[in-house]
Amino acid sequence: MRASMHWHYFQICRKNYNEYQAIDDKMDIHRLSDDEEHIKQMNISSLYSYREQIVLLPIIFGAMCLEAFIYDYGAQHLSGAFVKKHVDKLELPSKFVILSKLVTGNDFPTDSQAYEGLIKLKEDRNKLIHFKSKTFSESELDKLDEWHDNMNIFLKNAMHNAYETVFNVMKELDKLHENNTNYYVAFSTDTECHA
Repeated sequence: MRASMHWHYFQICRKNYNEYQAIDDKMDIHRLSDDEEHIKQMNISSLYSYREQIVLLPIIFGAMCLEAFIYDYGAQHLSGAFVKKHVDKLELPSKFVILSKLVTGNDFPTDSQAYEGLIKLKEDRNKLIHFKSKTFSESELDKLDEWHDNMNIFLKNAMHNAYETVFNVMKELDKLHENNTNYYVAFSTDTECHA
């Protein structure tokens, strides 16, 4: 029996993905409320600040989930020593292509949404981990606002990609295993409280 963290990483990804959506809904409710304008703005500002923090979690933990999953996948079907020695230092998309080919004999489709999502997730994660700050002069505050707006668009798109890529990859692996695995079902099942 092997122990891995990929399921836990994905639960963090899922929880914060759903929380981001809930915050968007709450912001819309405040925008449409009958509250005084300054109250609306204070409530929206508070939610906006929180949303900016949690948007990072689905991206990072989606990537962590897939990294942990593919290592475990290779270790289960081949060996941990083989994966560590020959595959572990590769980029995430290459790990899926190589290990799924070695395990199933079938090619991971590099023309699929799953593969494109893996490429984008790798780029998005790297952009965040190796983030480069930018300087703006006092006369460029409008450019700072534009930069901030563009960053929010990037983060929202990266978050959606990370979340959807986990599902798309699991669907592709199920196909490669001729639907003899239930990776997609395992990831699409939400955790439940049995208390």
